[in-house]
Order: sequence, then structure tokens, then C-alpha cells
Amino acid sequence: MEEFNSVVQSLQQPKAYPHLVNDLKTITTAVSVVFLTGPYAYKINKPMNLGFLDFSTLDKRKDQCEKEVRYNSLASPELYLGAIAITREQDGSIVINGKGKVIEHGIKMKQVDSNATMNHLLQKEKVTSHHIKTLAQKIIQFHRKAPSDAEISSYGNVETVQFNWDENFSQTEKYVPEIISREDYQFMQDKINHFIHKNQSLFTQRVLKGSIKHCHGDFHSGNVFIVPEGSYIFDGIVFNMRFPCSDVIAEIAFMAMDLEFHNREDLSHEFIAEYQRLSGDNDIPLLLDFYKCYRAYIRAKINCFTSDDKNISTEERQNTIEKAQAYFALAKRYAERL
Repeated sequence: MEEFNSVVQSLQQPKAYPHLVNDLKTITTAVSVVFLTGPYAYKINKPMNLGFLDFSTLDKRKDQCEKEVRYNSLASPELYLGAIAITREQDGSIVINGKGKVIEHGIKMKQVDSNATMNHLLQKEKVTSHHIKTLAQKIIQFHRKAPSDAEISSYGNVETVQFNWDENFSQTEKYVPEIISREDYQFMQDKINHFIHKNQSLFTQRVLKGSIKHCHGDFHSGNVFIVPEGSYIFDGIVFNMRFPCSDVIAEIAFMAMDLEFHNREDLSHEFIAEYQRLSGDNDIPLLLDFYKCYRAYIRAKINCFTSDDKNISTEERQNTIEKAQAYFALAKRYAERL
């Protein structure tokens, strides 16, 4: 960790970069550190192992960076510019792509204004029908190129679908009744289990049709840039196959749910209509509410987990609980349609 901290400190200095740097900024997340240099953004992953995510060795971080560039380039090749090596030179300096010993790995991206994320633009009511149709075109192009094989397809079988929901319910039961009422919790569990049971053949058919892909995995408005030259989808999940490997309908359901959470049902309907027009996938109406419910429930669950964090303020905890409750309410609305 000491060497990683040295890398972070060095990359906060303009001399570490092989180009001119404008207004160098650092953004630290739970699992990575991002350096904004003006023309480019660089990301390195923290040396950690969280079980579902393992960046504990240099080789594993190299593998993660290469995968992240490779998979995300399928959606946004203009954004992902390649994996990079961070080296320690003979004079002890730490630089990007030098000639010395490789001590860390990262990725290089085109830098885009953080205010251009779709969730920010939704709040300002600047997302248009044209943007939504372009996004539908972009994600279906990605789905057509996205990998699919026997292992990936296995994530769409009915046993896995049931397991994922069982896990959701087991992990959220402790939040009854503080965040979700016993009545709503039981209602959704009954509706979901009944839907899965009566649609087993449909889930099987989706696998046989090749509809299970290595998708983006986190396709919501916070992971889309909208800029004058078009839209960029970014931050697809590659560190754990279980998260991105799913039915393509589960992927588009995430964006549709997110738009509805932002009170833009009109844009949600346009997005789905355009995707269905382009794909010709007639199963979308049969599974869309099921997967929207799944996505809303997971967002509620994540906010429940966040509310347990002892390091957040009372106000932050209350806001997080209210957000979880809003997602649970949305999930229930979808469950009522099943």
C-alpha cells in the first residue's frame, strides 16, 4: 500500500504525464483513484480484495485494466484510449509509460466534463427525445457485439434468476420494518416467485435465443455522458462476471427504471420503444417489468447497505433511507404489474 500511495502522490504532479496538464484534479472512489489532467483522465485501482472484487496484486490490477478497456471499448471506443503502465525511473521518479520498472497499471480515457453525465442533465431537463433514441441505438450496437458463450449464458438460466432474487430478499429482510414494511416485502417476494415459476420456459427460451450477453452491468444515467458529438457509455463492470452477464432485457430495464425514478416515464417509454424497434425482440413486454422490479430492488438494497455505514452523518443516513424507500416503492409498482 505504501508504494500505491507513492503512485497517487506522484500522479498529482504534472511532471508525471507525457503531455501538457491543465488544472490537475484527483477523484477518489471506494475502489479507485481518478486523475483529471485536462485532455485525459487516468484511473488506477486500489490494491484491495472485497471478495466480489479482487485487485490485490499487480497482475490482477493489470488484468482488470486490460479487461476494462477491452469491454468498454465495445460501447465507447472514442472514450477508452488504452491501458497504461506506471513506471519508476532510474532517478526514482514515477511517470506514465516510462522506461523504468512497472509498479502500477491504469487506464487512459478521453476526459469529459463531469457535468455532462446524463443524470445531471436530467435534473436540468436537458435530455431530449433525440438523446434517448441515440442512446438506444448505441446500446443495441453494443449488445450486438457483446460476448456470449456457454458460461455467460448460464447466468440467464432460471436457477440463477431465482438465486439472485432469493439473495435480494435474504439480504433485505433485516430492514423490515424500518425501511420496508413486512406487507410490501412479502408481497414482492410472492409476486416474484410466482412469476419465475410460471415463466420457466420463457427464461429457458431466452438462453436458447442467445439473449444472455456480457452486458454493461451498470447501465444507468450516471454512467452516460451526453456531449455535442454524441453519447458515451462508460464504467461497465468487468471485475465479476455475475454482475454484467444477464439478459439484454435486464440491461435496458435498468435504464428504463432509472428514467422513471427521475420522473421521466416519457423518455423511458421512448427508449424502450426505440430499442424494441431496432431489435425486433418481442419478449421485451413480457419481461420488462420483471427486470425493472429487479433493478429497482437492487438500488433499494444498496441504499439500505449504505444506511448502515457508521461514518455517514444522521442527515445522510436519513436521505439514504428515504432513497431506499423510494426505490422499494418503485419496485412494488412494477411487481403489481406481474
